[in-house]
Amino acid sequence: MKKVKIGLGVFVAAVLIGSFFFSTAHAQVGYTIWEGKWLKLNTNFKGYEKNLPGPPDWLTVNARFTMFVYILSWNDPNFSAEFWYYNDDSAAWQRVPVALHYIQGTPLDLLIWVQNDIGDITAGDGERFAFAARVTGKMDRTGTFLQTASFKCLGGYFIEIDTIDPLDPIYQASGVTMTGGLVPATFCNSIRNQQYPPCFN
Repeated sequence: MKKVKIGLGVFVAAVLIGSFFFSTAHAQVGYTIWEGKWLKLNTNFKGYEKNLPGPPDWLTVNARFTMFVYILSWNDPNFSAEFWYYNDDSAAWQRVPVALHYIQGTPLDLLIWVQNDIGDITAGDGERFAFAARVTGKMDRTGTFLQTASFKCLGGYFIEIDTIDPLDPIYQASGVTMTGGLVPATFCNSIRNQQYPPCFN
């Protein structure tokens, strides 16, 4: 019985020590763990638009595309980031600098909000893209690198107003949904086509 008790004691001690180091490693994770990471988001704009002068004649918008988010750095209390999407009209990738504003949470489970304006919609010439989202992450077993992540838009909208050209105005309002996750580093080096941003070259 003594040998059994001794063996059990060593086993319990090993488990406790392992749990301590595992918890300690995860406790040291900071928001900088997201720096240099890419998120791939399945994006859908669904709403209405009008691009002809005269009485309203709304056309349905249902645009689905892939957008990427590149997180550059953590500058407390916000992340500096870039949105990347492929523009079919110019046949090139478009990069839009944005700030991911921190609401509350932990480095591996946080809420953010974004409002990005181009031009001035109140003056009749501009765009606004805004949303709130929950971002979660999971570390590897050693607690040294970010293994997986998820992104879920909690609500968002896109507005475009262009009245500069009275013969070809644009009015659009769409609800936005986005879901996605982390792009693995190994995946970044395996793709060579226009479906992915230049980071994957």
